[in-house]
Amino acid sequence: MATPTHWQEDPSAWRTTPRPRGWKTLRAQALERDGQQCTWIDDGERCPEQGTDADHIGDPEDHSLSNLRTLCGYHHRKRTAMQARAARGPTPSRQRPAQAHPGLLPQPATSQTRAATARKDLEGDVPPF
Repeated sequence: MATPTHWQEDPSAWRTTPRPRGWKTLRAQALERDGQQCTWIDDGERCPEQGTDADHIGDPEDHSLSNLRTLCGYHHRKRTAMQARAARGPTPSRQRPAQAHPGLLPQPATSQTRAATARKDLEGDVPPF
């Protein structure tokens, strides 16, 4: 069986964009550079798991070796989920906003309430004595 010259996806792969030419080599170089160990740091400790995935640190379109790092499957899924959550933005509230009871809604102003409001506006903060 001949070895393909570039990465080939399974027909049922979820990816919507093809990997760049030479991806297999770039991935192998990143894994070798990082000692085949996950580079995820938690509480100052490096993950001890074997690195299996090449993850883009910054721009997902930049496939340079300096933009790749090795992660284990767990941490790669975790990072992807964090990026997806951030891209979606804040989660909208599932609770319907509270509405005031119809009996407590303010009533339209009457001529008496308008006159009382006008007197208060004229008086201001000066005491009546």
